[in-house]
Amino acid sequence: MSHHMDGRRQSPSTEWGQPAVRDGVAGAALIEKACRVLDIAGSASGPVTVARLLAETGWPRATLHRIVAALASQGFLRHDPIGAGYRLGFRFMELAQNTWAEQDLVAIASMELRRLRDMTGETAYLAVPAGGAMVGLGKFEGAHGVRSAARLGIRKPMHCTSQGKAILAFLPEAALREQLGRSELEAFTPRTITDPERLRAQLAIVRQRGYAVEDEEIVAGNRCVGAPVLDAAGRAVAAISVAGPVWRLTAERAERLGPEIVAVARSIGAQLAMRGGGRSPEPGAPFAHPGCEHAAFHGADPHWDGDRGVLTWVDRLGPTLFETRARGTAAHALPREEPIHACCSLDGTTRLWQAGSEIDFCDRAFGPAEARSPPPLAAARHPSGSLWTASEHDSGCAVGATTAGDGPSWIVSGRITALAWSPDGLCAYAADAARGVIYRLDPSSRSPKVFSRLPSVSGEPRGIAVDTTGRLWAALYEGWSVVRFSNDGDIERSVALPVPRPTGLAFGTGGREIFVTTARVGLSRDVLDNAPLSGRVLQLPLETAPNP
Repeated sequence: MSHHMDGRRQSPSTEWGQPAVRDGVAGAALIEKACRVLDIAGSASGPVTVARLLAETGWPRATLHRIVAALASQGFLRHDPIGAGYRLGFRFMELAQNTWAEQDLVAIASMELRRLRDMTGETAYLAVPAGGAMVGLGKFEGAHGVRSAARLGIRKPMHCTSQGKAILAFLPEAALREQLGRSELEAFTPRTITDPERLRAQLAIVRQRGYAVEDEEIVAGNRCVGAPVLDAAGRAVAAISVAGPVWRLTAERAERLGPEIVAVARSIGAQLAMRGGGRSPEPGAPFAHPGCEHAAFHGADPHWDGDRGVLTWVDRLGPTLFETRARGTAAHALPREEPIHACCSLDGTTRLWQAGSEIDFCDRAFGPAEARSPPPLAAARHPSGSLWTASEHDSGCAVGATTAGDGPSWIVSGRITALAWSPDGLCAYAADAARGVIYRLDPSSRSPKVFSRLPSVSGEPRGIAVDTTGRLWAALYEGWSVVRFSNDGDIERSVALPVPRPTGLAFGTGGREIFVTTARVGLSRDVLDNAPLSGRVLQLPLETAPNP
């Protein structure tokens, strides 16, 4: 969003003020004339005189007087006796209260924006995309004498504002291509990005780290940091930002503020999802599994058994194993009250590891515990049925089959906490959640390859799974989302969740739904109030099987 200093506004170009093309409907010309008058009055910094309206429109005086009189009678214009001209009427303020009433966006964001303003000392803004531009809906001005002071309701371009770039970065490819192809990217300052390919490269970075920076790209001397507000389906419905002069909001400070603004945007998105909790979920939106109302301390390790129609998962801190069906859940407490370190389902048997031992669960009962020290950090089933684990090693982690001769092994630098095999068994993936690194393990090579690096602001890949087409998905702990990667390791899809800490993923029959385990341990009361589904098993329907 554009943010000018000391109340001076960068005048929008003709492109941003143009009305939408309309069909030749009877009366449309008169409506366009009325809108033209309102545009002029709304864009003016003070009262607009009749002489100015005549000069800018070129209409006959009688026509202009009729239109102005009609607008004033309905409250859309008001006469300013001191300035001897016209301003926008108070009717707009009445209507504006209902603009976003359905989701209470402004009301929800107000408290968070105020907190953001108080935390940074700079002006905080809320804006929404509208007609290929950003429109400001709310702001809390900073305490400094010299501060950002952009006016609300003014259309701002998307390509050179932090809020606009935050929205663009999360658009589907087709929508982004349409947006960038509408017209040439206008230069407002020497720092404005006008090359679409260069802008695309920057948007890829924005999507990876979650926030955008506008560096004197629309107003010289001004810097802004913004992040998108995502709805339950992962769509960017709004954006928030903090802006200030470059000598106070330095590049280093902007980078430090980025993750904080992302966190505030996620909080707003979660509250929006909660306000919509009484409505039916939108197609593709995640929802709590209807067969399980239990909220785990640390849910994890989900596995779908399509033959039995059972989702097996555990509460690692319970410690309890759950069998969830469509109409209910059976809970099985482990014999030892020790946290579960790892868990893996193997053809009807679930193996669990606790400190110093491992135990199998089969036919609704636990077998005898066997000594095992230390327990693995992660475990996964190979498509052939063999068990693979990641265990601590002097050089990091050793990943391999538990039965000698069942395949290669790898030494991976770091601490591997999640493993997953592709359905065809041609590769495995290993995640070092703390460092945000996911490795690809090729059986034909003993050298692990870095598949993807996630910035800390995106969350930790605590759970991973591969869909029927071979695409990797990850549950981003503290990231409020699950994501799907392209074959090149880039995030190509992000699905927002109503909880901050997803921990594990499992695909249902045919890959047409995803089961997501979550955690609530360690969350503050404020977060739990805004994310009450924390600890529950979520179900994410996919409209079709994942596309290759």
